Amino acid sequence: MTRRLLLFTLVAATLAGCSLLSSPPVRYFEIQPTPGQPGPGGKLPAVLVPDFRAVSPYDRLRVVIRKSPVELQADRTLQWATEPGRMLAQGLRARLQASGRFASVRRQSSPQPPYAVDGQIDALEIDDVSHTAHLALRLSVRRTEDGTLVAQLSADEQQPVKSRDPADGILALRNIYSHMLDDLDARVIDTIEQDLHRAPASAARGS
Repeated sequence: MTRRLLLFTLVAATLAGCSLLSSPPVRYFEIQPTPGQPGPGGKLPAVLVPDFRAVSPYDRLRVVIRKSPVELQADRTLQWATEPGRMLAQGLRARLQASGRFASVRRQSSPQPPYAVDGQIDALEIDDVSHTAHLALRLSVRRTEDGTLVAQLSADEQQPVKSRDPADGILALRNIYSHMLDDLDARVIDTIEQDLHRAPASAARGS
């Protein structure tokens, strides 16, 4: 009986030790910008918005935390629910679709639409040094038929974070991206609209 009790005590102590040493749970986050609104103007052709590229280390599922001007940390316990390039591209697709200006907004290139908007994430991080969130993004609008670059657009913003809770950092990134899209979706629409107006004039001069 004493031997059984001793064995039980040892097993219980071992399990308790394992519990204390177990890794903290992983927290998953997603940036969902505020919804867009229909805008005035005629219908534009379909546009392709593939998933964005992202420079390292922002191309990973782990949320990036800046610990110093030269040190970035990708925390295993803080992860994006989906790849950052897909997540932010979906935000732009949703905004352009909500504008009601395009025949369709596609993620895939088949069938190939007349225009494409490619994106690259240059920064997507929470800065523990300055207590800010930082997002930097570049967009390229091009004609798909010949690859002509129509315009390059960029946005780079920072916003204070209320606390050291990563959830507040994610909220700040969401606010930044929502604000960015207020400007970027309008600039994408204007760029394509102006290019469509230029195209007939160029064809007329060449005839």
